[in-house]
Amino acid sequence: MLAHRADLRVEVEKVLRGTGDEEAAERAAAFADDVAARGPAAADTPRLAALLEWTERLTRDPAGCTAEHVEALRAVGLDDRAVHDAAQVVAYFNYINRIADGLGVDLEPDMPPRPAGPATT
Repeated sequence: MLAHRADLRVEVEKVLRGTGDEEAAERAAAFADDVAARGPAAADTPRLAALLEWTERLTRDPAGCTAEHVEALRAVGLDDRAVHDAAQVVAYFNYINRIADGLGVDLEPDMPPRPAGPATT
C-alpha cells in the first residue's frame, strides 16, 4: 500500500472535494494516509479491519485466499454480493496499477510523483 499512498490520497480527495465538503475531504485523505501506513490496524471497525486484511491478502497472495477468509468477511456482515464487488474492485486496481507501472505510464498531471523504489503492492 505504501507505493500507492499518494494515489489513494489524491483519488479520495478528488472525489470528496467534488462534493464541496472540504472537511470530509481532509479527514478522508488523512484516513487514506493512515491506511497506507498502517494497513488494517487503521480501521476503526471490525468490519473495515476484516475487509482491509482480506484486501491485502488478495493483493499479495491471491492463491492464499481460502473459504475461511471469505467466511471472516461474512462474519462481519458482508454478504456474497459485497464480497464479490470488493474482489472485483481489488482485482481491477491491482491489474491497472501493474499495467501502468509495468509500462511506465506517466501519472495524471494532478498526481504527486511516486517515491523511488520497487512497488510494495
